[in-house]
Amino acid sequence: MSEYTEVEQPFLQQLETLGWTAIDQGPDIPHDPEKSLRQTFRQWILPEVFAKAVSVINKTSTGESWLTEKQLHDLHDQILRQPNRTLLEANEAVQKLLFKAQVDVNETIGESNPVVKLIDFANPENNRFHAINQFRIDTPGCVKQFIIPDIVLFVNGIPLAVVECKKGGPTCANPMNEAFEQLQRYMNRRDATRQQGLKEGEPRLFHPVLFLIRTCGLEADFGTITSGIEHFFPWKTQWSQDDKTADGMNQQQQLIAGMLNKRNLLHILRTSSVFMDTDSGPRIKVVCRYQQFRAAGKICDRLRNGKTQADKCGVVWHTQGSGKSLTMVFVARMLRASQDLSDFKIVLVNDRTDLETQLGRTATLIGGRVNIIESTNDLRGQLSTDSSDINMVMVHKFQQREQSLSLKVAEALGTYQAMPSGKSFGVVNESERIILMIDEAHRTQGSELGENIFEASQMPCGSRSPARR
Repeated sequence: MSEYTEVEQPFLQQLETLGWTAIDQGPDIPHDPEKSLRQTFRQWILPEVFAKAVSVINKTSTGESWLTEKQLHDLHDQILRQPNRTLLEANEAVQKLLFKAQVDVNETIGESNPVVKLIDFANPENNRFHAINQFRIDTPGCVKQFIIPDIVLFVNGIPLAVVECKKGGPTCANPMNEAFEQLQRYMNRRDATRQQGLKEGEPRLFHPVLFLIRTCGLEADFGTITSGIEHFFPWKTQWSQDDKTADGMNQQQQLIAGMLNKRNLLHILRTSSVFMDTDSGPRIKVVCRYQQFRAAGKICDRLRNGKTQADKCGVVWHTQGSGKSLTMVFVARMLRASQDLSDFKIVLVNDRTDLETQLGRTATLIGGRVNIIESTNDLRGQLSTDSSDINMVMVHKFQQREQSLSLKVAEALGTYQAMPSGKSFGVVNESERIILMIDEAHRTQGSELGENIFEASQMPCGSRSPARR
């Protein structure tokens, strides 16, 4: 039994059950690029698939495809041309194109600079999904003449994931570690090679890639182009399906079913992938972990389907370091990307100055302007508007200022249960289209301060979507 029969083939076969078109080139080195839908082994976008798919998903109100052949070629080149950019810079630039590309004119109706969809996020079935194994790319001038990633996943001819398969055995003692090293080689990111002034791999293949997958069948996990080996994680949810559907599945099967079904893959790309600067300096790419995706999805589901305010409330329990601030970001991005929830006013509440700084940096990842509320009067003004904006506020602003403890005293006490009673904060906004996400909710929500928060927006004390450690 081989890596091909035990890992690659089952991977492709499961994708076919999810509606993907799988092209199985066998286990050997490919010699004909046309079998992988290309004219040469230097191409890493599937040109004909790209042109046909993008043309089909861009139509006028009468159902007429309006992109010209020249415009389709220009869109193709917009993805290809990333001069003098690092891999991360190119990846970020191409991801923006996937969300919003433009051409000069819609010649059919005369519109200037129209937006073009490279992917139809609203209707996943309108896109074309291909999985191709043994995807050879020639690399002249490099250490080896070519690379052959085990499986590459394409949407509309654009590579969104690269999969490296390994099988443990006498010649492969640590298959997951070897898969990671191979992915680094494909991206030309191995330090030892660069220190010798050598090149290997084809970084351009990874310019549009959302995430990387390494698998040996029983084990499988994913990371991004900037992830260290310690930041590859398994996918353990089938949301929005019942997680019981994964009973009996190994990690590879769970990841494919939960992460690579058409809807979830495009939803992760659209709402749950961000680029951020770290405290240590380097900029990184982050894709949601399974618990963040499930939590954010459940919050949106409750807002969408809850019949009462109590139905729409909830507590999200996070352990230390599991990414609660990013969960808030993913919730907000899901709201903004949805047709029926995009009008929600978002209020992020925290209770410590250091958390305010941390959450403030993270909140910018939502996109758009974030209103930092500095005073109780400012809070009343911002919260009372009908704007579907994003606001961040310290919990103390919901207390009548003359009766609140000083911030230093409150933080020293470590609780707000003993704060003296103050005047009712009063109703500020009667709209039901407000979501409050409260950091460290357990420290404040059992007190009168918590009651003030929900009275301000006429929400019962249970009606909240806090992120809690």
